[in-house]
Amino acid sequence: MQWLGWAVGIGAFPGLVLAAHRGATARLRMVLALAATAALLVLFTGEAAALAFFALDVLLVVGTWRLARTRIWHVWIGVIVALLVASKLPAALAGTSHDVSLGGDSLVLWVGFSYLAFRLIHVTVEAHAGRLGDVTFEEFVTYALHPASFVAGPIDRVRTSAASQRREAPLAEDLHQGAWRILLGVFTKFVIANTLFAFIAQHDMTRNPDRPIHIAWLWLVAYSFYLLADFAAYTHIAIGFGRLAGITLPENFDRPYLSTSIAQFWQRWHITLSNWVRDYIFFPVARSLRARAGNRFRAPIQFAAHMTTMGAVGLWHGLTPAFLIWGLWHGLGLFLHGQFGARRPRKDGEGAAARLRTATSIAGTWLFVTLGWVFFAADLPTALRIFARLFGLS
Repeated sequence: MQWLGWAVGIGAFPGLVLAAHRGATARLRMVLALAATAALLVLFTGEAAALAFFALDVLLVVGTWRLARTRIWHVWIGVIVALLVASKLPAALAGTSHDVSLGGDSLVLWVGFSYLAFRLIHVTVEAHAGRLGDVTFEEFVTYALHPASFVAGPIDRVRTSAASQRREAPLAEDLHQGAWRILLGVFTKFVIANTLFAFIAQHDMTRNPDRPIHIAWLWLVAYSFYLLADFAAYTHIAIGFGRLAGITLPENFDRPYLSTSIAQFWQRWHITLSNWVRDYIFFPVARSLRARAGNRFRAPIQFAAHMTTMGAVGLWHGLTPAFLIWGLWHGLGLFLHGQFGARRPRKDGEGAAARLRTATSIAGTWLFVTLGWVFFAADLPTALRIFARLFGLS
């Protein structure tokens, strides 16, 4: 089946690149984008069954366009959320965050649906509120199912994507910028991330949590930078392929490990996801609770909003207790920062004292984030054993 994926992809993606820079109609670009994404899924999974899941994706996109402006828009969001949960259940039941085989045959899971679901919810809310502007159906389909960002994001906004699809940029400029980002992503993935992964695999704490303490810390530091390098690499590649096809995707990382607070970290790490959950989970939850309780319970409302939002982020990565704890870890950090850290008077200035304060804030934020990755790396019992080992408690 992969030969068919290569045949379709080699024709569809170059056609998409040319169509994006030669004034082709939005409908032709949509058709080419659908063909390229279908080919990508076959190549990515090696399974023809991926096409069945992709056909369902297309139906959901069409359904979103049809139902977002109707009275049942909130019901439609519930359907999308239910499907998102269902798409993660097999991996959760298998105790892993990765795609698994069901039964005797390898059945691909819903590759890319985690990102697609957030796009569809975004469009449903914006359409109901009358904020889609002049976005056309073809532009929406291309936005939702474009091969550059379908598998690994970033989570763009539909009006920004539509404007990007309409822009006219020289082909040479997009080819140059796109190729550079792809090469940067390939280097980051296969040189930096894979080198770190080799060390992680050799000293895998998830298989043997009783290794010496210094090995535990080295493993955790390597894992922390591996996650950044691996995820940033895929983002570079996605942005690069987007540029080749005439789409400017948003940046997703901005030196997150140089953040001076946990709030700033989430403004720099997976930026598009952070913005999405802020707009569609945190603000609605906070407004709803404030409308019921008023401003007398500001701290409890902030606590509930942060924990709900980051708990959802954790479960979005996988339906496991460890992912939930990872999300709540960050929710608690954001709440405490909002209650105490954000209220401290800012001490600007230069000199050794200012640089020391900045360095201390960066180190403290990085340590908090890195300790949280323990829950990202293993199931909850193993993560707790690793956590104890880091501090010599086991």
